[in-house]
Amino acid sequence: MKSIRNILLISLLIAAIPVVQAQRILLVEKPGKFKNYKYFIGSDITLRTLPYSTKHSGVIHDITDTSIVINFDNEIMIEEIEKIMKPRWGIGLLSMATRIAGAGYFLLDVTNNIITGQPTIVDQNTVIISGSLVAFSYALVPLRNKQLKRGDKWRIKILNMSMDDEVPNPFQR
Repeated sequence: MKSIRNILLISLLIAAIPVVQAQRILLVEKPGKFKNYKYFIGSDITLRTLPYSTKHSGVIHDITDTSIVINFDNEIMIEEIEKIMKPRWGIGLLSMATRIAGAGYFLLDVTNNIITGQPTIVDQNTVIISGSLVAFSYALVPLRNKQLKRGDKWRIKILNMSMDDEVPNPFQR
């Protein structure tokens, strides 16, 4: 019984070796605070770069000492990152829910008026309520992403947790 337990323990440890590996982390932190966001290889990211304020969005496929690679084709230097947009899922969900509620309320009221045979198909109150809900949902669109602007408030670093003897250089390819 003891030998079976030892064999299981050793096999679990051997199976865990490939999972436990060194990694590089893109860290966006607020200096002097405990607030930070970590991006790993495989994480989704949306950012804007200097000098033309170009928006890049996708999956991080590689992190080197001075750059990140998004979607296998966009290598972006860390110094070129102007800001990172972090999605706020609650505001996005509220925006979508109010848009669906406004359109659904309008369709339900119009369908009800057609079925009951009322002379006015679209009531004034229905237009005001459904229009307000849809307008509110579109007013939330600019608030959907949190803007982490690089500068005094946020700083961007790459943490290298690997034990490599030789640090890869993106300029020597």
